[in-house]
Amino acid sequence: MIVVAGEALIDLVPQGRGALASLTPALGGGPYNTAVALGRLGSPTAFCSRTSLDAFGEALLDGLREAGVDVSPVQRGAEPTTLAVATIDTNGSAVYSFYVDGTADRLFAAPAALPADTRAVSFGTCSLVLEPGASAYEELLRTAAAQGVFTALDPNIRSGLIPDADAYRAPTAVTG
Repeated sequence: MIVVAGEALIDLVPQGRGALASLTPALGGGPYNTAVALGRLGSPTAFCSRTSLDAFGEALLDGLREAGVDVSPVQRGAEPTTLAVATIDTNGSAVYSFYVDGTADRLFAAPAALPADTRAVSFGTCSLVLEPGASAYEELLRTAAAQGVFTALDPNIRSGLIPDADAYRAPTAVTG
């Protein structure tokens, strides 16, 4: 089994042009999309994150289930779902504004154990910089690696989410 760890969020995508273009919600987040893709390919996959009990959180879990992804490792919380609002810049590229304060996925806690048949864990994106969950994902990564589980890291991090770039780049001691 491949366990994918990281955020699940709602992308609000503009339909049309202009500052007041209507926004359409889309299921997203790098780790979420990875888990869905693996599930659709028929790979035994589980998602390890924390999602909201709100309607967006339910839709995210439904999308994982529809793709055949095991959601038993998902933690739940009453806090709202993270939102990523997309806009299109003058070059036609997407630019994102993230609404992350007080959201459910930020309160992720490292699980006591991964599913027994875990062969790999993939970690990724925004979750890696948003505390307090980022430290819990790091703990899970270090624990899995120490147990000999293959670990993959997707550092596709949005710089606008990093409050202290120097602290983020500072080396940390590796033990074990």
